[in-house]
Amino acid sequence: MKRELKELLQILAIQYETPEFILNDPIQIPRQYSNLVDIEVSALITSWIATGNRKQIIKTASSVDLDLFKKTPYLYILEQKWRKYKGKSESFYRFYSFNDFFTLCDTLFSIYDEYDSLENYLKLSFEELSPLHGLQSTFGHINGIPEVKSSSEAKKLCMFLRWMVRRDSPVDIGAWQSFDPQYLIIPLDTHVYRLAKENWQLISGSKCMKTACELTEQLCEVWPNDPAKGDFAIFGYGVNQTRGERLLELQK
Repeated sequence: MKRELKELLQILAIQYETPEFILNDPIQIPRQYSNLVDIEVSALITSWIATGNRKQIIKTASSVDLDLFKKTPYLYILEQKWRKYKGKSESFYRFYSFNDFFTLCDTLFSIYDEYDSLENYLKLSFEELSPLHGLQSTFGHINGIPEVKSSSEAKKLCMFLRWMVRRDSPVDIGAWQSFDPQYLIIPLDTHVYRLAKENWQLISGSKCMKTACELTEQLCEVWPNDPAKGDFAIFGYGVNQTRGERLLELQK
């Protein structure tokens, strides 16, 4: 990677990884909690529905948090109030049905019935594998979450892990201590993919897991111990492209 591009990415990361980022991002929903298991449930459900416009995602996640969870997401899972949605084909959010929501909650319940946290479940059940592999193995049967064998970039799970694993960030929660940010994979959303491929030629392939890993390797040149920090640089610029246009000129 050229020095000028490295410097540009570093500038953009500083510009966008700020507390202000939270105001327009779905991470604001799980960030309101301090209890680990509440954070886990809220963050997983919020990241699961993170498809489409961020304002609509935040609106829906807020509604779930207030109207369904009643601001107690972990207790909601334990009390099994979600069981009434079994077999319900009505739309929960976009192409997710209430039965999909039931299946996700049912899977979480089975985990919390045996483990004190999702973090410990992943750490103890998939000792030799990555947390992403563990999440896909556990939740891959649910609509919207790709299985391990899928070539999908698993953007939502990578974003969930960024939220939970990255520490000392003004944005990410960093509630999990068992996993190393060094091994996170960049959440390859549309903005990130377009900029990384078309503007900066950091990747060459289609939007898939292989390409997400390729981009992550590139970002390791800038942040060897924290490549997911590059998500703020690229995604932040992507959604604020007009304001960031002058910075882009620095690489030319």
